[in-house]
Amino acid sequence: MDVARGFQSVVTTSEVFQSYEEDYHQLLSRLRTLAAVVEGNASAEERSAAGLEMIESHERAFQAFQQMEFEVKSMGQLGATLSGKLKEYKQEMLACRTLVRNVQGRLQREGLLGNGVTRDEEKAERDSSNRLRSGARRLEDSRRTALEAEAVGLNVMSELHDQRDSLKRSKGHLNDVDGHLGTSKMFLSLMSRRVRSNQAMVWCLAIVLFIILVFLIYLKMQKLTAFLR
Repeated sequence: MDVARGFQSVVTTSEVFQSYEEDYHQLLSRLRTLAAVVEGNASAEERSAAGLEMIESHERAFQAFQQMEFEVKSMGQLGATLSGKLKEYKQEMLACRTLVRNVQGRLQREGLLGNGVTRDEEKAERDSSNRLRSGARRLEDSRRTALEAEAVGLNVMSELHDQRDSLKRSKGHLNDVDGHLGTSKMFLSLMSRRVRSNQAMVWCLAIVLFIILVFLIYLKMQKLTAFLR
C-alpha cells in the first residue's frame, strides 16, 4: 500500500490499485475469520454457511488480485517496483487456496457440503490455480521486460557519456590547434616586420652609398677641372 501511495503523484491508476488492494486485504481477513468459525464449535448450519462464504471470499480475493496485476501491467516500467508485493500476494493466495480446500474437505467429510458443490468448487480452484500461474508468468515477463529496458537505457547513457568525452577531447584538440595557429601568426607577423625593417635598412644604405659615390665623383671632377686649367 505504501508503494501504491508513492506512485499516486505519477501514475493515476495507482488509486485503482490501492482500492483493489484494500478489497483484497479485507477479503483475506474475512476468509480467515470464517475459517476460525468452521474450525470452532459453531452449529452445523453456521459452519456450512461459513464454508460457502469462504469459497466466495476466496474467489473475490482472487479477482481483486487479478485486477491488481492488470493495473501493475498498465503502469509499464513504473509498475515493476510492485512486482515484489504481487509475489507476496500470490503466495498468500496459494496459502488461502490450501486453507479453503482443507475446510471444504473437512465439511464434506462431515456431510455439510454437497458433492455437486464440491465438484464446482474444485473446478473453480483449478481455474484459479491456472490463472495464478498465468498471472505469475505475466508478472515475470513484465519484470524481465522492465530489466531489459533498464539495461538498454544504461547502454544508451554509456554511449552518450562516451560521445560527450569524445566531443570534449575534440574541443581540446581544436583549442590546441587554435593556439598553435595564433603562435604561428605571431611569428609570421614578427618575421614580416623584420623583413620590412631589413628592407628599409638596405634602402637607406644604398642611398647613403649612392650619395657618397656622387660626392666622390664630384670631387674627382673638381680635381680634374683644376688640373686641366
